[in-house]
Amino acid sequence: MDILFTDLDNTLIYSRKTFIEDKINVEIYNGEEISFMSKYSNELLCKLSAHLLIVPITTRTYTQYKRINLGILPEYVLCANGGILLKNGIISEEWYKKSLDIVKDSASERKKAFDILKKDKRRIFECRNIDDLFIFTKCDNIEDVVEELFQRLDIGLVDILYNKEKLYILPKALNKADMIRRFIKEYKLSKDKDLVFAAGDTEFDIKMIEFANIGFAHKDLNINSKNVFNDYEGLFSDFYLEEVFKYIKE
Repeated sequence: MDILFTDLDNTLIYSRKTFIEDKINVEIYNGEEISFMSKYSNELLCKLSAHLLIVPITTRTYTQYKRINLGILPEYVLCANGGILLKNGIISEEWYKKSLDIVKDSASERKKAFDILKKDKRRIFECRNIDDLFIFTKCDNIEDVVEELFQRLDIGLVDILYNKEKLYILPKALNKADMIRRFIKEYKLSKDKDLVFAAGDTEFDIKMIEFANIGFAHKDLNINSKNVFNDYEGLFSDFYLEEVFKYIKE
């Protein structure tokens, strides 16, 4: 079966800061509408769900993901950067237990990062140990914080990634590319027999996009590959879902 791995925020869904002419709300938090899809993307997603396996993959926690209503109910969802697998909305304990085993060699570095960031005066949000998988917080002067962390942490064990003020200390093994490889192997799929699509908008997604048979990257990402497409106008989700639909119809 063909499969689409798609990031969520700023790939498939968007905050109110993004202009969408004809949009629908897909997330409510504390009574406020905070995330949206274009109506066109939502229609394409619903059509595609009848033809291929759609697997959202996100750094969001399970709780954060459950706030989203895409108009479809994906059979599988990868949360926490792939460390948590939902099967028909239920957390797979077997997958999670294996994830904890995969990341255990980075435990000391993650604790060290947590302790460093907890004392950092540039931090503007609480330090969170996300499901014992990775560390998350938000900081001012983020590039300075990241540069100092590169000097103090073992980057052979952890990745230090950021997006605007959001900061993540992730085990090397907990990356989206390896998590979708793991998923493909677990469910006996094959890049040789099945078309694997992937779409994303940040550094977190690059290796996943490059791994796919056909990848779609936000135009701000610099990926030089004949199998990755990022030449588009308008909304990214409209572009890549339309392209996937063309491949499926062929």
